[in-house]
Amino acid sequence: MKKHVLVGVDQSAAGRAAADWAALRAVNLGLSLHLVRVVPEQWAFREPAQHSSAMAGARALLHAEAGRLSSLIPSENIDTIIRAGETVQVLQELSDGAETVVVGTDRRPDFHGEGFGSVSFQTVVLSRSTVVVIPDIGLEDRHGVIVGVDGSPDAALALDLGAAEASRTMQDLTAIYSCPPNGQPSDGQDPRAGLGAEQEERRRLLTAVSPIRNAYPDLVVQEIFETNESPPNALIHAAANARLLVIGLRGRGGLRKPVGSIAWQVLLDVQSPTMVTRPL
Repeated sequence: MKKHVLVGVDQSAAGRAAADWAALRAVNLGLSLHLVRVVPEQWAFREPAQHSSAMAGARALLHAEAGRLSSLIPSENIDTIIRAGETVQVLQELSDGAETVVVGTDRRPDFHGEGFGSVSFQTVVLSRSTVVVIPDIGLEDRHGVIVGVDGSPDAALALDLGAAEASRTMQDLTAIYSCPPNGQPSDGQDPRAGLGAEQEERRRLLTAVSPIRNAYPDLVVQEIFETNESPPNALIHAAANARLLVIGLRGRGGLRKPVGSIAWQVLLDVQSPTMVTRPL
């Protein structure tokens, strides 16, 4: 059983928001909180003293964050970890024992290759546990859990997790299924047209949501069948004021990709705490 929430710590506004979000999740789930600060290995510094200084700075940062977060979570449930190496590799290694891995947005991935210019993006792709990305925006006065649905196994897992989160936090759940405009396929789906195809897509949404309604009879569930926006844009806009957005790492047709096209585009413009599930 996974017993802790893992969060990467830095001095950015998004990193601070991520630590706050992770602490609240840990205390609400009765889990411990692991704060991680990664420092480049000694060879990356010109002088050994620079590496020693960086390690001392990391210890001071972790101590300060642990003290600050102790107002949210008992200090005995906070562990601090300093590692030397590459941030993404360290988070990947530590993710095995985590209920969730939480990171702040650092910078957008570039638009070349697989977009591996961002630590948060790489962590989403390579982590062995569910990842939550926290943006540098206000997180107060947000409502609702949004889930992207496309009929894939990953989306089914996202819907299950989203429903559990909505029920636990007493939020409404909105399941969004988007049929792209102009007949463009979504993450590999067949480019079918006509009323029959639309009815089939609507049936996928109803089929996905039906078990959720049965499992959570007191949960307010809204279904949105979007025909005017692409799937990424529909999710980004719907999540603008949401408490949480939940998506699968890959969608239909994305089995050969490290990340599906919908998740990739959503991660370029994170508008709310965004939970990305692991592939089944």
